[in-house]
Amino acid sequence: MIHQNPWFSFTDNALSDMGSLKNPARWWFNGFLMVYALITLVPSIAAFRNGLSYLMPAAAIFLFLVGVFPEEKALHAPSAVLFYLLALTDIAIIGIKLWRSGVKFGYLWSALAVLTFFAMLYLTRVFKGLAIPELVGAATILAWFAYIGLLLLKGFKL
Repeated sequence: MIHQNPWFSFTDNALSDMGSLKNPARWWFNGFLMVYALITLVPSIAAFRNGLSYLMPAAAIFLFLVGVFPEEKALHAPSAVLFYLLALTDIAIIGIKLWRSGVKFGYLWSALAVLTFFAMLYLTRVFKGLAIPELVGAATILAWFAYIGLLLLKGFKL
């Protein structure tokens, strides 16, 4: 993505600036988001079926909508905010559920989700752009997917 958008700055831009209607290379970013969202929908549904998710399938749909609606469109911002809110809330809820079911460090995922949310809010005041706060949230969500994927591969169910 960055190669297609050499003007992009992590401190001055939002990630969605790469998908702006003003950017002739927007299809790289928006297309990637939509494909990635569809790919994440599969493990999200598997996690849901195994009691390891409540909100992640909806979060994946909102991520898809972030790619459908560039930042100039009215539905872009609500879709982006709902993606992060739903994903981090799901991590917090399932972390508690894991802990209550005997997974020793499940609660740490809940704490990380809440910490990530507040770190994202704080970082929006530190940087002109939103890319760094967005990447902090994305890193937590990706780590969660890796963890849940390992649980699913082991046949874990709640």
